[in-house]
Amino acid sequence: MRAAISLLVLLFSMCGAQTEVQTESQSTGAAAAAAEVSTQLDVSAELRELRDMVVELRVRLTVTENEVENLKKENAAQEAELTAVNTRDKIRKKSKVAFSAGLTDLGYIKAGSDDLNLLFSRIITNVGQAYNSTTGFFTAPVRGVYYFRFTVRDHLASHWMNIRMFKNGQGIMWLDDYETDDYNTYLSSGLTLELEVGDVVNMVLPAGCRIIDNSNNFSTFSGFLLFPL
Repeated sequence: MRAAISLLVLLFSMCGAQTEVQTESQSTGAAAAAAEVSTQLDVSAELRELRDMVVELRVRLTVTENEVENLKKENAAQEAELTAVNTRDKIRKKSKVAFSAGLTDLGYIKAGSDDLNLLFSRIITNVGQAYNSTTGFFTAPVRGVYYFRFTVRDHLASHWMNIRMFKNGQGIMWLDDYETDDYNTYLSSGLTLELEVGDVVNMVLPAGCRIIDNSNNFSTFSGFLLFPL
């Protein structure tokens, strides 16, 4: 009888221990599951926070790019305005063009068997330095409309007096006269020309002809810019 009672006591003890183990195991599993859920919640929160930060950074980047683009446009507009101002200033400075020059102090100038390019070497006025007294050529510094005028003198006694104006090597005016009365004779005229930058204008004495000049400036060549184009 006592042995049976001891056996029952032992069985009850083992069952209690097993129940405690199972309960403890279940408690540990629940805690681990709760910890895992908490961890997942923390990760989700951090991911949301990172996503919000990325969205905010993208918005800021878009705003910054727009600001940079606007600054580029403003800089381009300012550079264009500055270029325009500089161009206008250069044109204004180059637009001051006027010259007058006498032919020579040597008396008669005569062309031989070939046409003679006339060098009006006695500078009276040369604003803008567009006329070159060494070559006799006027060179347009700006595109525009120019006015040119010339006067030449000779003492005619049964011979021809001629004068020509050239633009870029092409004759654009020819004046002549023939007298037998042994008087001083003048040829004088002028015209308006539209010139591009670098165009040249000069006066030519045809072959076999002559003109006269001295310090009194009987023979002159003049020109000036009317307005730029």
